[in-house]
Amino acid sequence: SVAPMQSQLNSTVPDSLVQPSPMVHASSFAPNRVISQVTVENKMANTTNLAFPGGSVAPKQTFQAKGGNSGASKPPMVKSSVPLPPSKPSKPKIAAPQTPVNSTVTSSSKGQLCDPTFASYVKLDPVPNSSPLPQLSLRELSELERFLQFGDKNNPDNGWREDWSGNLQLIDKDLVMNRHVMALQPHVKPVMKPFHEWVAENTISPEGFRGVRLLFSHVYHMKGTPNMAKKILSHALSRPAKTVEQRLRFIIDGVRRISYDPTVLRQDGWTTVKASCPDGASGGAFLIGRKVLWSRYEAIIIAFVHDDEIGDLWKAMWVEDLETFDLEADELQEARKKWEAKESRKKKISASTNTKLLSGAPVGKPVAPSGASRSTSARYASFTDFNVSGIGHGIVLAMSFHQNARHGVLWPARVMHVSEMKQLPSNQQSRRSAAQKNVSVVFLAPYWNGRGYSKSKGGANNHNGDATDPKSIYCTGELFQFETVEATDATIQKYPYENTETLSIDKVRSEFRFIGLPKAAFYRFLDSHRLAMALKAYAKDHIPDNGCPDVGAMSALTECHTLSVKTAIFPRALLNLPYDFVLSKLPPPSEQASLLMGEDGEDISEPVIDLNNILTAMTPPQCFRKGREDGIDSPHAKHGDSTLSLLATPQSKQWTQIQSPSLKLAPSSSCGSNSSGSGEIPLTIESVASEYLLRALGNGNDEGKKNSPSVSCLGFQLSALVSQLSNESPTGKSANERKKRLNLIVNLCMATKSFGEGVIHTGETPEGFSSKSLISEWRKTCERIYKRAIAKYSSPGYGQGVTTVITDSRCNQHLTAAGSFERAVRLPAAIRGAKQAGAGTSINLPLITKVKESYLTLAKEKILPKAHKASYLKRMKSKIAALPPDARGVPLTDDSDGEGGEDTQGSRGSYTAAVAGVAAALQGVDMIIGGECVNAFCAIRPPGHHAGRELRAMNAVSNGFCVLNSAACAALFAATPQSEGGRGLKRVCVIDFDVHHGNGTQDILCSTYDSRFLYVSLHAGGSHVNGFEESAGDESDNDIGFRRSLPGSRQEGIYPGRCGDTSPHPGVLNLPLGPKVTAHAIGTALVTKVAPAVETFSPELIILSAGFDAHKHDPLGMGGLSSEDFGSVTDVACQMAVKSCSGRVLSLLEGGYGVPCCRPRQDLFLPSGTKSNSTLDNQWKYLNLAEDMPDGMEDEVPFLLQQKLDKCHGEGFLDCVKEHISALARSNKRRG
Repeated sequence: SVAPMQSQLNSTVPDSLVQPSPMVHASSFAPNRVISQVTVENKMANTTNLAFPGGSVAPKQTFQAKGGNSGASKPPMVKSSVPLPPSKPSKPKIAAPQTPVNSTVTSSSKGQLCDPTFASYVKLDPVPNSSPLPQLSLRELSELERFLQFGDKNNPDNGWREDWSGNLQLIDKDLVMNRHVMALQPHVKPVMKPFHEWVAENTISPEGFRGVRLLFSHVYHMKGTPNMAKKILSHALSRPAKTVEQRLRFIIDGVRRISYDPTVLRQDGWTTVKASCPDGASGGAFLIGRKVLWSRYEAIIIAFVHDDEIGDLWKAMWVEDLETFDLEADELQEARKKWEAKESRKKKISASTNTKLLSGAPVGKPVAPSGASRSTSARYASFTDFNVSGIGHGIVLAMSFHQNARHGVLWPARVMHVSEMKQLPSNQQSRRSAAQKNVSVVFLAPYWNGRGYSKSKGGANNHNGDATDPKSIYCTGELFQFETVEATDATIQKYPYENTETLSIDKVRSEFRFIGLPKAAFYRFLDSHRLAMALKAYAKDHIPDNGCPDVGAMSALTECHTLSVKTAIFPRALLNLPYDFVLSKLPPPSEQASLLMGEDGEDISEPVIDLNNILTAMTPPQCFRKGREDGIDSPHAKHGDSTLSLLATPQSKQWTQIQSPSLKLAPSSSCGSNSSGSGEIPLTIESVASEYLLRALGNGNDEGKKNSPSVSCLGFQLSALVSQLSNESPTGKSANERKKRLNLIVNLCMATKSFGEGVIHTGETPEGFSSKSLISEWRKTCERIYKRAIAKYSSPGYGQGVTTVITDSRCNQHLTAAGSFERAVRLPAAIRGAKQAGAGTSINLPLITKVKESYLTLAKEKILPKAHKASYLKRMKSKIAALPPDARGVPLTDDSDGEGGEDTQGSRGSYTAAVAGVAAALQGVDMIIGGECVNAFCAIRPPGHHAGRELRAMNAVSNGFCVLNSAACAALFAATPQSEGGRGLKRVCVIDFDVHHGNGTQDILCSTYDSRFLYVSLHAGGSHVNGFEESAGDESDNDIGFRRSLPGSRQEGIYPGRCGDTSPHPGVLNLPLGPKVTAHAIGTALVTKVAPAVETFSPELIILSAGFDAHKHDPLGMGGLSSEDFGSVTDVACQMAVKSCSGRVLSLLEGGYGVPCCRPRQDLFLPSGTKSNSTLDNQWKYLNLAEDMPDGMEDEVPFLLQQKLDKCHGEGFLDCVKEHISALARSNKRRG
C-alpha cells in the first residue's frame, strides 16, 4: 500500500547517521552511499550491461559516456549494481525489423537473430507469455511521481525522460530518506537509497512492489517501447516468487535482460546480424562479430545502428565478463587497431615460445601462491592489482562522486586501513563482491558538503566571493567525509607534494586555478592540503612500514583492496585531534601575499603543521603546568620559538635559508616614470647582494675563513657594474639615447652574470660556502641590478610594466585551401583578441603592426641558417617561388612521391609570411632583453613548432601546417653570443602548450643535449595512445578513420607520433597528457613537474609556443580547456619567469583553430536588391572582425566545418588570445 511507503520516506534516521562527529576516526563518519558514477553528457549516455549465463552471478552495470573523440580508457561505473537498458538520444531513423517476440538466441543461418559468435557466449531462455500490464490512471501516475520524489527540492533528479529506456532507468534513482529532518536542519546531509531497494524494504509479500509495478506499467505503455521489452517486464512481475528477495531478483534480471536481448535490440532499431558486405565508409553491420580491444580487454561487436544525430554506433561486449558498451566510428577503429596489434604481439610471443621449446629452454608461467585468491576476470583483477606510489604514507588524491562534487576533480584524501574499515557500521561497508576493487577513503576538508551548498541549484556559481573568506559556504561542512571509491588510475592518484617541511601557498594557488572551482572555495582547498601535508609528514617521520609480508594474501583474507593493507595506520589519538580549532588559528590566505611577492619571486610558503608536537604537548610532563614553569622538556624550551612560527602569516617570512638584502628596490610607479626622484633608494652593492654572497666575495666580515681568489675577483666586477649604473642619469637624454644606454647596461649585466656563473662553477669554492648556493645568489644579484636598470630608464609605455604585442600584415600572405583548419582569418582574429585585452589602447600594452626590416635581414642571413638546413630552406623558397600568383592551398611539404604535403598548404606569399613571423620573434627577443618591455606576444602565422631542421622532423608524416620555426629561431638568437649578433644568454627555456608535440623545436634545439636549452612540451599523446607496434605487413584498410591527427594525415595515433612520448635526455621534458588535454592534467603537470624543472634550469628567457588548439571548442576535438584555463597556464609560466629571469617571457602563436566563419554568406543566386532570408542568415552566423579583417580576405568554410565552429561564437580562439595577453599584462602589474 501507499501508506507504509510514504511513512518510510518521512521516517527519522538515527542522529548518529545524520549528525556525524568532526573527528577523522572511522567510527564517526557520516555515511555516503555513493560509490562510483559518471555524469551522462548531452543525453548520450548508454547503459552497457550484457548477458549473463543462466544461474551465474549477474555482472555489474556500467555506463559509457559518449563525447565524440573521448578516447576514454575505461568505462566508468554507475552508482548501483542494477542493470539499465540502452538509452539513445533519439530514435534511429531505421525501420524496426519484424521478429517474433518469443525467440531464443540461435546461431542458425535461417531466421538468425544475432551473430553466431555472440550466440556462443550468451544463452537466453524463451520468455513465456504473460498478462499485459495495466495502463496507469492520472491518480496512479501522480502516486508514482510522489514515490520518485519529482518536484522535491532535495532531490535534483526530477522529471520524466523523453524515451522509454530512460524512464526505465529510474528504477535505480536515488531517493532522499531524511527529507523532513533536512527541512528542520538544512545542514544535515541527505541519506540516499535506490528506488528499487526502498520499494523492496517496504514490501511485505512477493506480490507487492507497488512502486516498481507502477513504473513498469508506465514504461510498458510508452510510445516506442519494444514488444519484447514489454513481455520481459510483464514476466518479471508475474512469474511465481516465494520471497520478496526472489521477486527483487526477478525484477533486476528482467531489466538486465532488456539491456542486451537481441530481439529487444532489433525491435529498437539495432541490427544484430552481420551484413554480407561493408555498408558505407565505416563498414556498418559488416563489422558485427569482429574482435576488438577496449580498455585493454578483448571484446566482440554484437550490434549496429545508424543514428541521424550521433552517426554510426556499435554495441560491443567484453568476452570475459559479458558486459556491453557502445563505440562510435573513431573509437571502433581505435579498438580494432589495438586488437590487431595485440594479435601481432601474440604471434611473435608464440613463435618465440616454440623456439624455446625446440631448444629445450624452460617455458611456463609462475605458479600463484596457494593462499592467494584468483579473480575469474582479468578485467576485475586489474582493480585489485592497482597501486599508488607513496601509499605507505596514507595520503592520495581521490575523486569524489558526491552529488555536489565537481566530476573529474581530484581532492586530497586519506586511505583508511583495513583495521579501521572493520569498525565501520555494516551499512557503510562494501559488499563482499566489490570489496576487493573498492577503497575506503576520508576526504580532507571537502568543499561539496557545505551547509546549503547544492551544485544542482547553481551553488558553484552563486558563491564566487572572496577567496580569503573563511566563512564561505564551502567551509561550513564537516571537515572529513567518508566515501568508497573504485581503485582505478582515474579515481585515485599519487599525492604530488613531496616536501613535508613547507607548503607553498603559491603552488597550491596555481593548482587551484585548473580545477574549475569558484574562488571562494580556495580556502577549503588550502585547508585540505594543510591537513594532507600534516598527516603525510607524521606518517613519514613517525609511522614505520606496517610490515605485512604478503599483501596479496592479507587482502584476500580480509576481503579488501591491497591499498587498504599498504596504507599507514594512524594512532586513534591523532585522528581525533581538534583539527577545526588548529586550522582556525592558521592565517587565512591573502591575495596580496601572491601579488606582492618578493622581488626575486620567492614562493609564499608556510611550515607544515607538526602533529607530533601537538600530541607531545598533550602528554606528561609537557601537559603539566608545573613542567611549563620549571622548563622541564617543554616544547618551547626544547625548540625555542620555532613552534610559534606556525602562527606566522605567509607574507611575514620567506622560508629561505639565505636572506635577501635588507634594502628593497624602489617600486616603479604605475605610469612607468623613472625613479630618479628624491624617493629613490641609493644603489649600493649591499642593496642588491645578500650578506651570504658578500661574505663569499670578501666584502663581509668573516674572520678566520679564507676566501677564494677567483671568487673574490667577482666582487670587483659587481662593484664596477653597480657603480656604472649609479652614475647613469637618463635626464635630458632623447628616447633614442636612453634606449642605447639601457641596451649597453643590460648587455653588460648579462655578460657579468654569465661570467660570474662560470667562475663560481669552475673555481675553488670558499670554505664554508656552497657552490650551488653561491651561483643562485649571484644570479639573483645580477637580476636585481638588471631590474634597477630597467626601472631607472622606464617611461610611460617603455620598460617596466610593459607588455608588447607584435604582428605584421605580411603574415596574411600565407593562403590555404578552403576547408583547411589553418585559415588566414586566424591572424586578424588574434589581433582582435589582443585589442580586447587592451593592446593598442593601454599605454603599457602597445601594438606594433610592422616588423623592422633589420630583423627580416637578420632572420634571413644569420638565424634561419642556424635553425634549418640549407637544403630545406632552398627547397621551400624555390617551391613557393614557382607557384602562380593566384595559387592558394598548394601542398608545400610533399616529398618526391607526393606524400606528406596535404596538411601544409600555402601560396606565393607563404615564405614571406613565414620569414616575417620569424623576424617578429627576433624583434620580441631584442625588445624584452633590451628592457623595452617585460614580455611580448607575437601574433604570427603560419605556425612553426613542427618545422625541423629538415622536411618532416623526427619521422613525422608531414609538417603539420608549419613552414619555419619561429620559437627555435628566437631561442637560437637569444643564446647566440653578442659577438656574433645575438643576445648572449646562457640558458633559454621553451615551454610548448600546443595540443601537439613540437617535434620541430625539439629537433632543432635538442636533437642532442645542449646545456643552453630546455624544451618542455605539454601535449596530447602518450604510450597508451601512440604505443602500438608496427605491423609487419602493409597498412590494413582499417587504419582509415583511426588516426586522430591533422586532416589527411597517415600517421597512426596522435600527430606527430611517438616522438613526444618520452624525454631522450635532461634537455627535454615531454609530458604527454593522454588522448585529450584536460585542465586538471595540464595544471598538475605545470605545478608538479614543469615548475621544478624550470626552477632547476634557471632560464634567462622563457619562450612560450602558445597553441590554443587544446580548447574545448577547437575543431580538432583533442582538448577540454577553457579560455580562462589558458590564462591560468600563462599565469603559472609568468610566475616561473619572475623567479628566474625578472619576468622575461616571449609568447609566439602556434595552433588554435576555433575561429568561426568571418565573412557573411554571399547570396550569389538571388536577384540584385533581394533581401536574404532571416532564417537562413541565423543559420550562417559569422564573426565580425570589423577593421581587423583585411579588405579582400576570403574565408570559405565548408558546411561541416562551419557546424563545428559555430559553438566558438560563445568561446573560442579569440577569447583564448585575449586571456593569454591579459595574463601577460597581469604578471607585470604583480611585479610592479
